[in-house]
This record gives sequence, C-alpha cells and structure tokens, in this order.
Amino acid sequence: MHNAVETGRFYTDYFKNDLMSFWDRAADRKNGGVFTCFTNDGSKLISTDKYIWSQGRMAWIYARTADDIRRGVLPDYTEKDAEKYLELGKRTCEFIRDHAVLEPKDGVCAYLTEADGTKKESIPGKGFYTSYFVDCFVIVGFACYARVAQDTAWLDLALEIYRRMMSYLDRGVMVAEPYPVHKGFRTHAKDMILACVTSELLRTAQALHHPQEQAMREKSLYHVSQILDVFFAPKYGVIQEMPPVEPEYEDTFLARHIMPCHALESMWFCLDILEQNGKKPDPRIFTVARNSLRLGWDEKYGGMLRCVDIAGGPPKGRTLLDGYEMLMRETWDSKLWWTNAEALYCTLRCYALTGDRFFAEYHDRVAGFDFSKFTNPNKEIGEWIQILDRRGRPMNKLVALPVKDPFHIMRDFLRIAELLHDRPDLHWD
Repeated sequence: MHNAVETGRFYTDYFKNDLMSFWDRAADRKNGGVFTCFTNDGSKLISTDKYIWSQGRMAWIYARTADDIRRGVLPDYTEKDAEKYLELGKRTCEFIRDHAVLEPKDGVCAYLTEADGTKKESIPGKGFYTSYFVDCFVIVGFACYARVAQDTAWLDLALEIYRRMMSYLDRGVMVAEPYPVHKGFRTHAKDMILACVTSELLRTAQALHHPQEQAMREKSLYHVSQILDVFFAPKYGVIQEMPPVEPEYEDTFLARHIMPCHALESMWFCLDILEQNGKKPDPRIFTVARNSLRLGWDEKYGGMLRCVDIAGGPPKGRTLLDGYEMLMRETWDSKLWWTNAEALYCTLRCYALTGDRFFAEYHDRVAGFDFSKFTNPNKEIGEWIQILDRRGRPMNKLVALPVKDPFHIMRDFLRIAELLHDRPDLHWD
C-alpha cells in the first residue's frame, strides 16, 4: 500500500539528498547562475559556458524550492534555506537580465554565454538569438521568482520579453534551435510551451494583482484549445507532434511520429490551466495520458521510449531528411531523464483526479524503472544518469543541448511533493 505521507517523504528526501545536493555544488556563486555542462554521470564539468535555456529553468527551480520550503512541502529545509534559494534565484535572474536579454534589434534572449556572461554564437554566423524556447524559459524563471519574491518588476520584465517573443512568432518568425520545424508542418511544441509560459504568467499576475491577469487567462485557455483541438488525433487518441499542413506529407516520419512523454507533460499543463480558470478537466486529457503510456512503455526493457509511431511500435514513414527527423530516428528508443520524470508526475496527477488504478499502476511501473536505472550509483555525486540506451545503460550521446539539465527531474519531484502534501488522503495498492 502506498500512501501520501510515506511516498511524499521518499520524494522530498530524494529531492534534497540526490538532486539538489548536486546542483548546490554546481551553482556559480561568483557570477550568478549555474554550471550545467557536465558529463552524463555528473563526474566532470567539461565547460563553464552557460546555456540560457537552462539558466531560466534553474531560476524557476530556485524560486519554487524557496516557496515550497515556506509552504512546508519540503520539511527538512529551514527558513534560512528558503532565503538562500531565493537569493540564488535572484542572482540567476540578474545574470540573465544583465547578460542575455538582447537589444530589440538583435532578437529577444541570447542562447549561450560564457561563465561571466559574454555572449557567444551557438551556431557560427547565426547571431545570438536562435531559439524562442530560450525566451520561454527565461519568462517562466522571471515570473516564478517575481511571485515568490513579491517583486512586480520581474513580472513586468517577463511580460516585456513575452511581448517581444510573440511579436516574432505572430509574424511567422520561429527560431527554434535545437528543434527547427519543417515548413510543411505545424508543431505541438509551440502551443505546449506557450501554455506553460502563459500558465506561469497567470499564476504570478494573479498573486500580484497585475492588470495582465485577464489577458493571461485568455491566452492560456487559447493554447489549451489549440492542443486539444488541433493536435489531438481522434483516430488514435494521442497528441500528434507535427500534423502536416498539406496531405502530401501524411505518410512521412514527421507526421507519424509521436512523443508519448511530451504529450504527458502537455496534458498536465492543460490540467493546470483548466484548474487555474475554474474549469473541469477535459476527458481527452486522460485519453491522451492512457494511450501515451500504453504506446510509450517499452514492454521488453521497461521505461518510456522517446518516440514511437502513431499506431505503436518503432516510428516509421517517408523521410524528408530533416535534421529533427534524423535526431528522432537515431534516438527514438533511448530512455531519457526528462521523458521518464514527466511520466512519474503525470501518472500521479491523473490518478489523484480520476482514482483510476491504471495511472497508479503505471506510476509504480515507471518509478521501478527510474529509480533502478537513472539513479546515480555514486552517491557522492548524486543526480541521475540522464541519458540511457534502450536497455537502460548509460549512453554518451547528444540528444538536445550539451548539458546535464537541472529542470525536469527537480520540477517533477517538486510537483509530486506538492500534490502529496495537498492530498494527504491519497493512497493506492
């Protein structure tokens, strides 16, 4: 029998002793921000460059950790710890503001800097602005810090970055490294990340009584409707990552591939937004979650696969020799930190809302894989071995940014701890 108290204690202990202990050592206390360019096992820092994508994410982690300490979600920390993490969050936000927010003529946020903030081109000749995803993570970091610190100035800056980013996207200018979008397709990733961004902005605007609250309500609900009306494939009951604009592309790999755990993450974003707006969960959310778990779970070796065919099994379809397609073809059967962490949280969230044992069983199934395969056996280092092959063996292969990412695992563990803290009645066999 699992109960909220014991399970919550497991996740909070793990968060403190295996995850945050690693990232405490990685903080750049001289310049602000955090170092992330470690080897897969975390044993060696191979570069002090800072990917702003990860800096914005870490600002969120620092602020949310401080908030959860104050709420009593993380019982083994003190108010002094909350102050420490809020200060680290502030210094990370300041590093981004001072070094990565570009002049309007140059874009929005830089992709990459050196340790001291000197900007670098991530792709030679492409300039500093190469991904709106960076903007998104800077926004969520600033917004979360603003809410916890009760500092409206950071929310105003987050909203200004949001407006500048949207001015590009609304004109059809989408710089999206490391996942550029083929011109013949729509992309679920856009509405998904904007759902995350507007949800965070809404949460902070509501807490600070900001005049943009209603605008963020409307925008967040718009992205939920796009996700569930445009990218939901009724025939299969899943989220289609890249529906084609024209019928000629329907037989391609890009059209047919789905990312089960990307869909799970997207579904809990949708749950958040509907809850924020006083609306009931859309039943399609649980349909997508069930089918994503069934299709994504690797029955042979365990764990959640990175991507599969829309009808199940290895992804297939006509090639367009697209860069993103090539990456997915090469890594479809890998077991990644972020996919399996997202499955941990979404399964528990769905179980708490539905009482459906299917979700509890999958939570335990995913947890069994995750804590036996990803946990670093070297307790002096901690964190997860973040990139595994299909059999669950460490794999030194680039799958996105060349970093050890600080975000998904800690965010999902915080969300699990919050859920169990707020639902002490929750239990399952």
